Amino acid sequence: MSTHSEAKPVRDWQEIFPWLILFRSVRVAIGFRLLLLAALGLVGMVAGWRLCWNLVAYVPDATGVSVLADPALIQLGARHDGTVPPWPWEISYRSFGDQGVLASLSGLDYIGPIVGTAAATAAELTLPFQMLFRQDLTYRGLAYALVCCAWALIIWGYFGAMITRIVAVKLTQDEIISFKKAGNFARQRCASYMSAPVIPLLGIFGLGIPIALLGLVSNFDFGVLIAGVLWPLVLCLGFMMAILLLGLIFGWPMMYATISTEGTDAFDAISRSYAYVFQRPFHYLFYVVIATIVGSLGWVMIHGIIDILVYSTHWSFDWGLSSERSIQLFYGDMREGAAGWGCNLIRFWQGFLRTLTTAFAVGFLFSGMTAVYLLLRRHVDGVEIEEVNLDEATEHGLPDLSPTDATTSPAEGQGTPREQ
Repeated sequence: MSTHSEAKPVRDWQEIFPWLILFRSVRVAIGFRLLLLAALGLVGMVAGWRLCWNLVAYVPDATGVSVLADPALIQLGARHDGTVPPWPWEISYRSFGDQGVLASLSGLDYIGPIVGTAAATAAELTLPFQMLFRQDLTYRGLAYALVCCAWALIIWGYFGAMITRIVAVKLTQDEIISFKKAGNFARQRCASYMSAPVIPLLGIFGLGIPIALLGLVSNFDFGVLIAGVLWPLVLCLGFMMAILLLGLIFGWPMMYATISTEGTDAFDAISRSYAYVFQRPFHYLFYVVIATIVGSLGWVMIHGIIDILVYSTHWSFDWGLSSERSIQLFYGDMREGAAGWGCNLIRFWQGFLRTLTTAFAVGFLFSGMTAVYLLLRRHVDGVEIEEVNLDEATEHGLPDLSPTDATTSPAEGQGTPREQ
C-alpha cells in the first residue's frame, strides 16, 4: 500500500474564467485611494465648468444687470437641474439616462437602474463633448463646450491617468504603487493622455469640413443640384465619420488604460482601442455587460453603507434634539451666527460622503475598463494579463548609473553577479 497520496491539482478559476478580473477591479475601485482621486477629479472638473459658465453664459444688459446671453445655453446642460453644472454632492446618477432609448431601458424592473447608472457615469464625463454634436449649438455655446472639453481633458489626463496606472499595476502585479509614482507616470505622459481622445475628434471634424462647404453652397439652388450629384461621396464621408465616432464612444476609456499599461503614446492607444472594439465586438460587449453588473453591485454596496452611516448618525444626534430643532438644522435654512456655521460644516461633511458614492461610479469606469482592456489584449494580441510596463528608469526619468565594463576593474568585476 502506497504511503504517498496524489496531490489534487488546485484550480485557477481566473485562468478558466478570465473575466473574474472584473470583480477584482471593483475591489480596487472601492479603495479609498481611488475614491479620493476620482472625487478630486470630479470636484476640479465641475469647478472649471462652473467658472466657464459664469464667464460665458451671462452678459450685462442695458441696465448693467447680468442676463442669460442665449436661452439655448440652458439646454446645453440638459442633464443638470438648475442653470449651472451641479457639484458632485448635489447630483444622483440615478436621475440620469432618461433620454431616448435609455428611457425605455431605465424603466425595466431589474436592469433599468443598472443601465441608467452605467450610462450616466460615462455621459456625465463626456457631457461637453456631446455638446459639440448638437445641431442647435450657437457660437457662444460652442465656446463654452470647447473650453469645458479642454478642461475635462486636462483634469482626467492627470487624475484618470493616475487611476488607471494604479489599477493596471494592481491587476497585473497585485502591487500597490504610491501616489508619487502614479503622479510621475501621469505627468511624463500627460500629452499622450490628453491628445488620445482629441485626435479622432479632429478626424471627425476634418471629414465634416467638405460636407459643411457643400451645405454652404446649397443655400443656392444650383448648390442643391451639386449636393444631389455628390451625395454618394457625402455618405462615404459620413460612414468614415461614424466609424471614428463609434470607436471613440466605445474605446476612449481604454485609451487611458493602454497608456497606463503599456507606457506608450497616444497613437498606440488609439490603434489598440479601435482594433479591440472592432475586432472583438462581442467579447467587448460581454465584458462591458459583466463589468456594468458588477460595478452596479459595488455602487449599491457603497451607497448603502453611506446611507446607513448618515441615518445612524442622524438617529443618534436626534436623541438630544427636539423634532422642531432637528428639522431646522437638517432641512431648514439656518445661515446666521454660530449655528449657521455649524450647519454648513455638517452639510460639507455629508456632501463629502455623497461625493464618494459619485466618485466610485467614475473611478470604476476607469478601473473596469482597464480590466476590459487587459482581457481584450489577451484575446487579440495573445498577451498575458500579468504583463505591464514597469520600466522604473522611464517612469522616473533617471539615467542608468550602473558601472560599465570599461570602468570596472578586474578585481571588482570578479564578484559581480551580472558579469558572472
